[in-house]
Amino acid sequence: MDEAFWHERAREIFDGIALARHLGFELLEVGPDTAVMAVSVDERHGNYMGGLHGGVLAALVDTVAFFPGRLLPSGLRLTTEGLEVHFMRPAAVGDRITARAVILRLGRRVATVQVQAKDARGQLLCHAVATLLTV
Repeated sequence: MDEAFWHERAREIFDGIALARHLGFELLEVGPDTAVMAVSVDERHGNYMGGLHGGVLAALVDTVAFFPGRLLPSGLRLTTEGLEVHFMRPAAVGDRITARAVILRLGRRVATVQVQAKDARGQLLCHAVATLLTV
């Protein structure tokens, strides 16, 4: 299967995620072991200090973790078993955030996916590991 197939399949699934649409997430790339999503931070994403709410960043990380190509066409129903997010620095309204997921391990019942989110300057905002289980 090629990247065009994975991207088309990912787009079908992504378009059905109301939260991702509401928050303005964008699906940018899908490869066999990777996926990239982005969000342009605006006032709906803010925390009480005027920066990006960590929950929005965690939602982006959790969402992109499901989209590497090898997870999509299998027909597996996956759920997040665990999500460990380490926040490195804040993001502000107006920033463009890009999150890249990479499959670290894909077993029969468990997938482990690493995600890094960066701002437009390439600064690391967070590092996360998602453990996905077959339901």
